[in-house]
Amino acid sequence: MAEIVLPGVYIDVRPEGLISPGQVTIGNLGVIGTASKGPLGVPVILSSFAEAKEKFGPYDAWNKGSAQLNLVRALELAFSFGATTVYAVRLGKDVADKDPPSASSTLNSTSGPCIILTAITPGTWGNDLVVNVSGPPADDQAFIQNEAHQGNEPAPIKLKRPKVLRSALNHIELQGRRLIILYGGGLPDDDTAALGPGAVKVNRLTGDLAFGDVVGAADKITASYAVDKANAVKVTLRYLQTEESFNVSDGDNLIDVITDPVTGSKLVTATPATPAVNSKEQPAKTTPPDAFVSFKGGDNGIATANYPGGLNVLLNAEAHIIVAAGQDDSFGNTLHKHCQQASTDAIKHDRIAVVGSKLAASTDTIRGHNLDSDRVIFVAPGIQALDSAAVPPVEVTLPGAYTAAAIAGLIASFDPEVSLTNKSVGADELEKHYTPAELAQLLQSRVLVLEKRQGFRVVRGITTSSGSAFSQITTRRIVDYAKFGVRSAANPFIGLLNNERVRAALRSSINAFLAEMVNDEMLVSYELAVSATREEERQGICRVVMTLRPVFSIDFIKVTMFLE
Repeated sequence: MAEIVLPGVYIDVRPEGLISPGQVTIGNLGVIGTASKGPLGVPVILSSFAEAKEKFGPYDAWNKGSAQLNLVRALELAFSFGATTVYAVRLGKDVADKDPPSASSTLNSTSGPCIILTAITPGTWGNDLVVNVSGPPADDQAFIQNEAHQGNEPAPIKLKRPKVLRSALNHIELQGRRLIILYGGGLPDDDTAALGPGAVKVNRLTGDLAFGDVVGAADKITASYAVDKANAVKVTLRYLQTEESFNVSDGDNLIDVITDPVTGSKLVTATPATPAVNSKEQPAKTTPPDAFVSFKGGDNGIATANYPGGLNVLLNAEAHIIVAAGQDDSFGNTLHKHCQQASTDAIKHDRIAVVGSKLAASTDTIRGHNLDSDRVIFVAPGIQALDSAAVPPVEVTLPGAYTAAAIAGLIASFDPEVSLTNKSVGADELEKHYTPAELAQLLQSRVLVLEKRQGFRVVRGITTSSGSAFSQITTRRIVDYAKFGVRSAANPFIGLLNNERVRAALRSSINAFLAEMVNDEMLVSYELAVSATREEERQGICRVVMTLRPVFSIDFIKVTMFLE
């Protein structure tokens, strides 16, 4: 809107002239795999291996390749080789999107099954949970939260869990209005004040309520109150070094405190057993008193792990380098299809994937792969790494499928223009040392191969693409980086007029981004055109055509993007 400065003089600030591109990164990893713990089928953002282990639990011992939990092992390699941000997806749901079973334990009461405690996520981790019930008395008072009553209940309306204690936390509401609480019950510290409007008297021994107001049949009463520890039990949960304890008056109270979104359990959920009426009783104490009962039935869902489904979960995540933990080149074409789909103008999450060779694969087997994609990298051979799950920890030989996670972490640690060629790889040892002739054959077969030379090094940083401009990883990443930059520059222009003036401002913004890429030595040169036909103007479409010349490339790459 124009602002008047002097009579007849106006200043009109056009915001599109001040727009600049936002920050762009293409170094985030996306890793899918199996684990013993953690949420299923959702991307979890991680920034360290310690965080990964806390979220998804430890991996199992390699044991000559019989290990089943591959997600955390791949994350360990990715972080140790340079990854800083990872979107991790735990697999385990089957093709019908059904979770594997969670570990559980049933607490009994006098009448039979009372409460079912269930591990908060599926997996064998829950089989390490144990539970103990002690008391009464409990260690401390129990607290009842938002116990509901109706005005048409038989008089007198009674609180369900006496003996009630005096507490500053106690409150009783009638139709949402908090009442003054007077305490009675024939105890020495009974309140002697007369009951009047706006007050309620609680018989602490029986739970009877006497109101100073007229209570209608449809009125709602809500009570929160402390219960004497002599009428409560203590429920203790343990998982490895973690312990939680809850003082409760009965099964329903245990459900309430465990499922509280703020102060509840981080280990389990609680539901009534059958028949549900038993949850109104107090859980029976464990015998002997100091014993802990184990949870049972947790399963990791390894047999039903749906890897393509895990890739679908990552489609809209800000992940740029994808790894399917433990999967060899037989999964490579699935990764290719995923990357192509994610890199369309509809989804706009351009990415590459890294996959590795099978354990003990021969040179001829590796050379015979059927991958040909500018977005898939095939890595060989396997590497040796420390298996911290073994007792004691030992060095084990992992297949190239895990080398892929290490190389993905290494790629993430570099800017797009930095080539992996001749870069050092901090592996303990290689699965196999190739001869010069074998190295030449593998390179001709589009394999990113490692060799022993002043340590261990990448021979050449290449994709599996045959005869295209994107045979170099740097070329693919630089072009993807440019596309992300164009989208970042264009986003603030959404909703503005699609005319020559605004398109000129958009071109200036994109030009600033590409010029910075030249300064950073990602590009040797570029050409840029921003245009729209009359029909495209009416449809809100803007055409961006870039001709890029990335470093390490003799090719000129033309990129056409339609922004709408």
